Amino acid sequence: MIRGVPQRGYGRNSVFRTIASRLQDRINAGEWMPGQRLPTEVALMAEYGVGRLTLREALAHLRQLGVIEVRQGSGSYVADPPAVLEIQVDPQGQSIDEGSVHASIKSVVNDVVEHVLGWSADPSALAAGHLGMPPERLVRLDTLVGSGGDTFAVSSYWVDGARFPDLAQGWIGGATMSGELRRRFGVTLFYSWRAFSAAAAGDIEVAHLGGYLGAPLIVRDGVSVDPDDVPVYYVRRRIRAERASYVVHYRGRHAEH
Repeated sequence: MIRGVPQRGYGRNSVFRTIASRLQDRINAGEWMPGQRLPTEVALMAEYGVGRLTLREALAHLRQLGVIEVRQGSGSYVADPPAVLEIQVDPQGQSIDEGSVHASIKSVVNDVVEHVLGWSADPSALAAGHLGMPPERLVRLDTLVGSGGDTFAVSSYWVDGARFPDLAQGWIGGATMSGELRRRFGVTLFYSWRAFSAAAAGDIEVAHLGGYLGAPLIVRDGVSVDPDDVPVYYVRRRIRAERASYVVHYRGRHAEH
């Protein structure tokens, strides 16, 4: 019997999940604030009447969910709140693409930066269909997206390699895709469409965003176009689901349908 916790199953698996749930409830209620250290393992073991292995499994589960972070030799701390990624929606016109989204930790709009991971030919039929061009013309650019020193997303862009040659080689560290296309090729981008879906984390997301294989991701994909409405790139941005919350602001007053 876990002290003060009703039992909902048998075995250590159900016990550590129950403890993790109780700890998360206490964090959500504000008992421990972001950046504040949780009680020691010894104190929590005594409070819940469990052994060290069970408690560490509960803490590891919370760490995987992004609720806490472990600082070696110091203890477990409540993690910062998720980034709030804000998208301005103007139903009466197109918005200029200034780097996909505004984002930062602690819900403050701040500078978004991108760093190139890789660049290669990738004849994706999906991207070719969205861009309306032959697959053999496509190249793929992968980037890490961050703000305030925190990496929160991995993006993959498909572009016309003939129209935008050597895009990765001349990339200024920290620049955004839209910024580089404007600086080097004189192209101002506009959103054509964006969609949201879910996916499971693979090797590339785990390597750069942390978490575990199969962890839930928010996927935001879409096409941006130039002033002549010609598609410039198709993008798929993957974000760990527990680290981001999307807020859509509608400009002006528009009746619901």
